[in-house]
Amino acid sequence: MVCRVRARLACPGRAKEAVALLNSGFESDEPDIVVPVDVARELGLWPPSGCDTAVLDTGGGEVSSPYYRGCAGFILPLDDREPKKVRVNVIVNPHVDEVAVSDYVASELGIILLDFKRGEWRIRDDPPDKVRITSPG
Repeated sequence: MVCRVRARLACPGRAKEAVALLNSGFESDEPDIVVPVDVARELGLWPPSGCDTAVLDTGGGEVSSPYYRGCAGFILPLDDREPKKVRVNVIVNPHVDEVAVSDYVASELGIILLDFKRGEWRIRDDPPDKVRITSPG
């Protein structure tokens, strides 16, 4: 099993509910997320316009993708407390089929992965016995 969280992605005048993959292998020095084309389209980010290009090093080789700096809010809704929010850069990757969260964004949100196999996680300042479970993908 992998860990996924419910998320709300918000660009000016547009929003999208999504399930996002927590990917510790997606290392970044900035608050980056990757979205597929269908999500980018709903957020008004596709077709590409007025953006930079990111070169991603993937298992299949290098991929050039549209890169929008600081264009979206990533909101992590939580049933028992205020949502966590962070401003993110959006990378549109036509080769993926789900939203993926970088290690940087997961850290900014305070997400701690407890068990990959069972899909358990919590927020850094949750009580030590609080266990949240992965969202269905």
